[in-house]
Amino acid sequence: MATLVLRNVPDDIYQRLKKTAEEHHRSITQEAIVMLKDTLACEPPTAPKPTWEEFALEMRDFWDRLPADKRTPDEIIGYDEHGLPC
Repeated sequence: MATLVLRNVPDDIYQRLKKTAEEHHRSITQEAIVMLKDTLACEPPTAPKPTWEEFALEMRDFWDRLPADKRTPDEIIGYDEHGLPC
C-alpha cells in the first residue's frame, strides 16, 4: 500500500476530521481513507477519448452546422475606391 502524507492541513479541517473519526470510532488516518474512498466513488466515470476518426466526424458535423457566409472575400475585407483594404 502507498503512504500519503498531508502537510499544512488547516486547523478547522483537522478538527472536523478528528471529531468525525471519534464519532465513528476510527483513527484519523482510517477516517481520512474512508472519506477519500467515499468521495472518489461518487465521481462519474470519465468518457473514453474519441478516436481521430470520430473526432474528425464530429468536427465535420460541427462545421456543417455553421451558417455559411455568402459574401465574397472582397466583401468581407472591404476595399476602398483605390483597391486598398479598408
